[in-house]
Amino acid sequence: MVAVGKLSVTSAGHDARSRGPEIAVLLAVARVELEASELERIADLIAEPLDWELLLVLAERHSLEPLLYLHLQRFGADRVPAGFLERLRVECKTIAARNFILASKLQSISAHLHARGIEHISYKGPLFAESYYGSCALRVSNDLDLIVQPSELAAVRAALTEIGFYDQNGLSIEQQAASFRFGFEHPFHGAGGVDLDLHWRVVQKFKSRSLDMDGIWQRVRWARLFDKDVPTFCPEDMLIALCLHAGHHGWMQLSHFCDIAQLLRAHPKLDWEIVCSHLGDSNTRRLVYVCWYLLERHWQVQIPEAMMASVLADKHVARLAHRVETEIWPSADPVLTTANLRWLVERSAGEDVMDRMSLLLGSVFQPAVEDFAMFRLPWMLAPLYPVLRALRLAGKGASSLWQATCGALITSSS
Repeated sequence: MVAVGKLSVTSAGHDARSRGPEIAVLLAVARVELEASELERIADLIAEPLDWELLLVLAERHSLEPLLYLHLQRFGADRVPAGFLERLRVECKTIAARNFILASKLQSISAHLHARGIEHISYKGPLFAESYYGSCALRVSNDLDLIVQPSELAAVRAALTEIGFYDQNGLSIEQQAASFRFGFEHPFHGAGGVDLDLHWRVVQKFKSRSLDMDGIWQRVRWARLFDKDVPTFCPEDMLIALCLHAGHHGWMQLSHFCDIAQLLRAHPKLDWEIVCSHLGDSNTRRLVYVCWYLLERHWQVQIPEAMMASVLADKHVARLAHRVETEIWPSADPVLTTANLRWLVERSAGEDVMDRMSLLLGSVFQPAVEDFAMFRLPWMLAPLYPVLRALRLAGKGASSLWQATCGALITSSS
């Protein structure tokens, strides 16, 4: 086991306030249990002038409505506008109802797959909420996520069809086969409006070639969801999966970090040797290290001192984290997204050359779900998907450049 300690990163106590009081409030409420000092900080923040409409917009973007309502309702209508609390209450009621539907559906899907001898792993969603938040109602879940073995994809598709799930984009079996060949996830839709993302990896291989999927399958645990058990990651593998998920989405959502913080609080004595077994390439380390840096700054979680030393040794981590804090988190519509190739180049700076090339080329040429939905090729033409994806991205980039040029010309002429 690796000894746990604390290495200091720059205090974030009042940094968030300077980036806008609304994002400071969300950072303060992004945990289930609060100490007295944390409640006092929230009281101080809501005593300042706030754009309550922006706070609601940001809470929705960061999927933090339930935690925002949980903690702000303590202060009552004399300190929080009554209309704001009511809107938040209604939204949280809708979220809770959807989550309980998802939980019930997850139970039935898992039982169905188990009866057919199909191994699977549930992560995020209602199972995670029950395990680490204490209630389905406290975490936003928009769909279900299951991971299966690549060799089981056809069997899983057949099993899902038996219980009313169908391809979300209406792809044929041959077109789905192309998705299974090139991708890492595929969306299905079921009765009652339940969406299910079927994964066979946590992220694409070009983003994390050292992810130990074999070890993950060997360490599967069972967790209680109401009156049934459902298979999920062991805590160490869950930590890596959540960090990769957050990085895969560009570290955009505070709720992703809240998930990781809840996990680390529930399991303060992880086997960090297992965690390290996944960190064999620089792409994986970058995605994970930025998460750990931001968690230490804003959630005060316990990361082993030796691990934090590696985080701080990567000079690019602090720079990227600063841009996440200042340009992504406070914005209702961030410019720095995973679709921004320039941002992808910047966030991979300093990585090993081969890892960086793999990331950039994979991002350009490896087809994603939207490519299969847009270009419905017959099976014999499936090898053209990487080329079509590159052309699509090039066209999108050219369109953005043209719009920016026209905008600059109009501005300069006026």
